Amino acid sequence: MRTTTGLYVVLALGLLASCGKKIPDDIIQPDAMESLLYDYHLASTMSTSLPYAESYKKDAYLDYVFQKHQVTEAEFDSSMVWYTRHAEELATIYRSLQERLEKEEKQMKEVVAKRDNQIDVSMSGDTVDVWQDRPLYWLSASPLTNKVVFDLKTDTTFKPYDAMELKADFHFIPSSAKQSGKAVMALNFYFDNDSVQGLTRMVTHSGMQRLYLRPDSAFAIQSISGFVYFMDEESTGTSLLVNDIHLTRYHVKEKEAVSVPDTVAVRDTSRLERKERVVGRSQIQPVRKIENRK
Repeated sequence: MRTTTGLYVVLALGLLASCGKKIPDDIIQPDAMESLLYDYHLASTMSTSLPYAESYKKDAYLDYVFQKHQVTEAEFDSSMVWYTRHAEELATIYRSLQERLEKEEKQMKEVVAKRDNQIDVSMSGDTVDVWQDRPLYWLSASPLTNKVVFDLKTDTTFKPYDAMELKADFHFIPSSAKQSGKAVMALNFYFDNDSVQGLTRMVTHSGMQRLYLRPDSAFAIQSISGFVYFMDEESTGTSLLVNDIHLTRYHVKEKEAVSVPDTVAVRDTSRLERKERVVGRSQIQPVRKIENRK
């Protein structure tokens, strides 16, 4: 009797296990993928700070990550495609990865603060990173996960002619020369006279991208908005990692506040398709708002 009961228990457990989603054996498993992504982003961040003469080392950094985790780049890309199609699994990895990154960031800030004998950076400084959302996003072609949107309401620390810089590291997946995905990044100023000034750019290749906008209007700035929008009309299996996001404000003296051409900090500008135009609020509906926290 006990043997029969034990057999039923084993069968029941097996049935429950079979009801869950099984990740294929040829796909990098969640725990391993989380650790790999953590090292991958560290390597990507380190490589962006390399001087131009040493940019060739970027591939070496990423190769080291793949060797450390005993996977090939092809295995990584195919696994990323699978996770992109299984949003629940991807979201679970992201939550764990985000918690880990936030914990590491907090510890680093505490160390720096102790070293510099300071508690925090004043939001009223001449140069301040005002990005208040998470620094890492994974975008897919799905309408629910294809954009990062921000809408920053200004306060008394913002002055006329203040310049803003939106910067992030883009990584298209899979990372092939014939990848069909593309992204649009935008940065817009809204003034108290209902005028708008902004920039947009089409991004088609991986790398650090930068939008810098110094407005030529003397009117007060009411808000600053922008977005990163990913699209792929040819494939549903592609995705985009947007990492190391920064939104930096620069105070500019009035006598220096003249309209200047926008510059882009990328390693290969010949591969960047650039478009600039004014973007209205109606072109994209915000899914997330960021406001100054007092």
